[in-house]
Amino acid sequence: MIWEFYQQGQIHEAKSQASRAEGKAERVNFHIRMLEDKIDSLALICQSMWELMSESLSDAEQKLAAKIEEIDLRDGQLDGKIGRVETHCSSCRRPLHKRHRRCMYCGEEMKQENVFQK
Repeated sequence: MIWEFYQQGQIHEAKSQASRAEGKAERVNFHIRMLEDKIDSLALICQSMWELMSESLSDAEQKLAAKIEEIDLRDGQLDGKIGRVETHCSSCRRPLHKRHRRCMYCGEEMKQENVFQK
């Protein structure tokens, strides 16, 4: 009898853990879909810019390579990544999280400075 209660408790705990893991997996899948959408949007923007640039410039490939290196070096490292410059809320001056469109502290909505900040 005691063993049966113990087993039922273990089964209940296992079901609870499975349920929590399922919820976490759903949240992760949602974030993955959001990131995939962002990548698709950025790929479309980049392809459009490349085609416009290629049509206007005869040496577009060399200029693009030079610009990529220039932007990459802005943070002092040639590592194939864009360095993040810390930004602050225009209202309360607190640091902003790069993924949020509103200040976490005062709720001020941040302005979109360029097409990449969608």
